[in-house]
Amino acid sequence: VDPATVPAQLMKLAELSDTKSSAGVTRLIFTDSDIAGRAYVRSLMEQAGLLVRVDSMGNIFGRWVGSQPDLPAVGSGSHIDAIPNSGAYDGTLGVLRRAGFKPKRSIEALMFTSEEPTRFGISCVGSRAMAGKLDPTHLDSLKDVLAPDNGTFRGAALKAGYANAT
Repeated sequence: VDPATVPAQLMKLAELSDTKSSAGVTRLIFTDSDIAGRAYVRSLMEQAGLLVRVDSMGNIFGRWVGSQPDLPAVGSGSHIDAIPNSGAYDGTLGVLRRAGFKPKRSIEALMFTSEEPTRFGISCVGSRAMAGKLDPTHLDSLKDVLAPDNGTFRGAALKAGYANAT
């Protein structure tokens, strides 16, 4: 693995910020920079040969299929939404894969939706949905969660194309 690859990818992701300043990265959920960041992370997963899927909350999964794909997968992940003026490495995850090696169990890299409570004041939306603490098939439960710009979580999710993702 080229030791410059992961830091370079993280710095490219850091360029996708709601604010352009040397103070840090701001990437609020479902803003244009977040949508671009999601597309970038998904493209990295696809380039790495992972099977990519998106759930109804917008959580993105990149699966490296193991030699025994029927076994439960091992998952690891984080998020790319970032509190105002955070560091370039806040929440992001790099996944390394050795050429020719195939794990017994599938490995899934996860990118959770809306873990920071920045835009809508509600945190850990994607991980709570995945844990069964927030029903991902009922985004209507979030329809009244407002942002300061008077947008709703559901409206922003629909605009970003994630409310009906499969």
